[in-house]
Amino acid sequence: MSMGITAAFAAALPEGTAGADKTITITPPSGVDANATNTYTVYKVFAATTDGTAISYKSLDGTAPEGFTVDDANNVYLGTVSDSATGATGEFAIQVSGATKYITPTTASELTAAQIAAIAAYTGKVEVGTVTITGTTATTVTVPDFGYYYISTTTGTVVSIDSTHKSADVADKNTVPKVDKKITGATSIDENGKKALAQVGTDVTYTAEITVGTGAKGYIFHDTMETGLTYKNDVKVYIGETEVAATNYEINKEGDKLATDTFSVSFKDDYTKTLASGTVLKVVYSATVNDDAITVDPLNNTCYVSYGDKNSNNKTPTSEADVYEAKFTVTKKDGNGDPLEGAGFVISRAAGSTVPNPDYDADAAAEQGDAYTVPATITTTTTEYYKIEGKVVSWVTDIEQATEYTSNKDGEVQAFTGLANGTYTLVEKTVPTGYNKAADYEFTIAEHNYEASNLEQSTEVINNQGSTLPSTGGIGTTIFYVVGSILVVAAGVLLITKKRMSREG
Repeated sequence: MSMGITAAFAAALPEGTAGADKTITITPPSGVDANATNTYTVYKVFAATTDGTAISYKSLDGTAPEGFTVDDANNVYLGTVSDSATGATGEFAIQVSGATKYITPTTASELTAAQIAAIAAYTGKVEVGTVTITGTTATTVTVPDFGYYYISTTTGTVVSIDSTHKSADVADKNTVPKVDKKITGATSIDENGKKALAQVGTDVTYTAEITVGTGAKGYIFHDTMETGLTYKNDVKVYIGETEVAATNYEINKEGDKLATDTFSVSFKDDYTKTLASGTVLKVVYSATVNDDAITVDPLNNTCYVSYGDKNSNNKTPTSEADVYEAKFTVTKKDGNGDPLEGAGFVISRAAGSTVPNPDYDADAAAEQGDAYTVPATITTTTTEYYKIEGKVVSWVTDIEQATEYTSNKDGEVQAFTGLANGTYTLVEKTVPTGYNKAADYEFTIAEHNYEASNLEQSTEVINNQGSTLPSTGGIGTTIFYVVGSILVVAAGVLLITKKRMSREG
């Protein structure tokens, strides 16, 4: 149906009792935000009179909306008008400007969209007052007299037209849009698309599905990202796999983007009114995970859709998708349990590890679907080492290029942050003078596990003083055997020499 007209500063209609004379009871759409206020503006289009069995309508000023007919007695008709009788069922004669016309009244129970649009544009209708409703509570008001009424609403573009006999019940036929956001591009996403575990420096793609309601009007998509996510300014909108022309919406439209929004998408009413109720608009965009505010608390990305007139504060419930990052911390101590300063650590991942593919483009994957063939993960072929630089984690094959964190005087080591799921090894690269090198420590960050015990792991590494002697049965024993054999041979040589010298003497 067509868009209603909302008048500013209109007087509020007095409350009434449902079912009483000259009352209209208005019920807002289900699903409206409980705190949203919507204004219904009531217009009188025609006066109404009755003889007890039939209702007749009178023009208020001798005119009528396009498509309606006013006779010389000021009666209003809706139907097919001809200059001569056609014999149609129900046809009767009327006088229009002194001439006889024949009208066949319409038998439809509801007006067409074009007829309602004509009433919306009709300047002869008279505003009688407004009704402001919070939430979905049905509200009854009293109108001055009987008549044919047009009711506009700030919830959308669908309007109601009703004739009051004694009373009228009007249900707002606009329906509330819905929005559901999921993570559609990342290396590790839960089955519901609401959580992902991502390495710092990688991209995460989101898809927010907006289900269009009846009477779509004033749709604005609002999205807010936390500081740990860097928005990539790459919004696109689709219906199915078909991209919606960018001329049908505006990103960050002045006056629509709120201070709390990372970005907003304002859909044009001329476009949304062409969409059937139930149509799904897919808003696709992405963000890069950075190393700000890295914690077990997720990086929230929330969205909602506001709709209707701006002064109605209508909005959908918020939809959220969360990105997690893992970190690993080390505490360094000596054999006495005291903090040990100066131990340097790196993290490695072994050949054969399944890791994020640096060539994977989450945006392209979301856009192309099955046609995109670049895998999200690859298998490493050599040992690689963790390196973080410029809010990006990368992996290098040379340990000398790896990020090394060194224990301070309290034995504390800076956390290795921004890790995705996988199996890693903590390696002591720099050993404090006079201490033994600690054994490597392997740890695993499990996929789809968002508990603190998995995402914030730690270990305590002990260094003992002194050099390590070879163990019995190892190379040390062989050395003793070899040395011992040499001594035996030497003793034999000495003994033989002495005997020869004795005989010669």
